[in-house]
Amino acid sequence: MSTGQMMLALGAVILLSFLILRFNGTTFTAQEMTMDSKMGILAISVANSYIDVAKKKAFDEVVMDTTKPSITLSDLSSTLGREAGEVYPDFDDFDDYNLPSGEVIIDTTTLINPSKSASPTPFYITSKVYYITSANPNAPAMIKTWNKKLEVKVWTDGLVDTIRMSTVSSMW
Repeated sequence: MSTGQMMLALGAVILLSFLILRFNGTTFTAQEMTMDSKMGILAISVANSYIDVAKKKAFDEVVMDTTKPSITLSDLSSTLGREAGEVYPDFDDFDDYNLPSGEVIIDTTTLINPSKSASPTPFYITSKVYYITSANPNAPAMIKTWNKKLEVKVWTDGLVDTIRMSTVSSMW
């Protein structure tokens, strides 16, 4: 084999090596995106379940008082959040889902195990509830209204983005 043929063979091997590296990099990226998509779908399911449970609760603590023949805005809760002794998931009204800043609910009902060697990963949930007006439903109202908005954030280790969802509960 001459020097020219040797150089061509060496160039072919180098080119083949670059092609293999490029293929493996693309495959790894595709697998990573697939895993992120699957985890994102699970996170959306967790957020939807959390919202569905909250929407089934009473609008306000005062609504559960059957001795009141009618309810006015002044009767509604001034402070949104759970009452003494209430713990998740045993909340009794919609605004109990207004978690204190920094409090995180750990959802272990939908554990994921991205690799067989890793331990299962839970989902983390935070949420806020506030009164809103129909004129500006994206900003907290400074007064009591017949509308409350629940904003939920869900994330887990390995998920690129935090899932953010919201819903409005109204009393008519």
